[in-house]
Amino acid sequence: MFEAGLDQSAGLRRQMPKPVLRLVPVIRHSSGEAELRLLWQLCQGFVEQGLSVAVLDTDSLETEEAPGLQQILSDQCSPSEVADQELPWTIVPAALGWRELTRSGQLDAHGRASLGEHFSPFGMLLVYGSAARLGPALANTGVRPLVPVTPEPRHMLSAYQAMKVLMEQALLMPSVAVMVTEPTQNMVMRALQARKTLQNCFTRHMGCYLDSMTVKSFTDDEVAGRDIQMLALRLMENAIPLGAAPASLLHRPADEEVQLVRSH
Repeated sequence: MFEAGLDQSAGLRRQMPKPVLRLVPVIRHSSGEAELRLLWQLCQGFVEQGLSVAVLDTDSLETEEAPGLQQILSDQCSPSEVADQELPWTIVPAALGWRELTRSGQLDAHGRASLGEHFSPFGMLLVYGSAARLGPALANTGVRPLVPVTPEPRHMLSAYQAMKVLMEQALLMPSVAVMVTEPTQNMVMRALQARKTLQNCFTRHMGCYLDSMTVKSFTDDEVAGRDIQMLALRLMENAIPLGAAPASLLHRPADEEVQLVRSH
């Protein structure tokens, strides 16, 4: 019936869009403890979706002993050479390299192409840093930087200040994740109230609706895992595409992908 060696699906495969490396900024606005906690959970969420993840830490300086983005961009080393083999994702010191990439004031097309080229083995690139450092560099890109928040008053205040920087200096709508850090009803209610307070304040002073959700972020909990997965999917929708990534990065079977889309 079929000729020997004829691949009936070859034409369809050639027409399929290639998986794209995406960039998502994660904002640090306080001591960083809560933000890092959610960042690592988000990395795990992307890994569980079959994506290789790299984190550019723009708060950490590259050195000879700890090379990072600056050395990667100048082809002195590769991301795999700076990776901690005990972690399922790659953390890259990036303070100097990010400064070089955004020397013009923004991450322009050349900078995006350079990141896409040097991090092509990955599926997700998370950039971690302050709103003042990341916001202007990503202005007018349409990306929604993630701002993690706990229900603590001081943390809510610093988060709101970061959101103002993103809106006023970069015209970037933040995506806020209010963290439920304990598996108690009291903590759930505090998180819901914190979300409502931030929404009302943002609408009153910024004149627009705040994209926000509560996220159960306590560890070793199946519900928390589902929340992180939902957050990961939302962030991917508005991530910055950096170029085609190898198809092997997506390991999820087709029937599982359909189920994931339907549930979303």
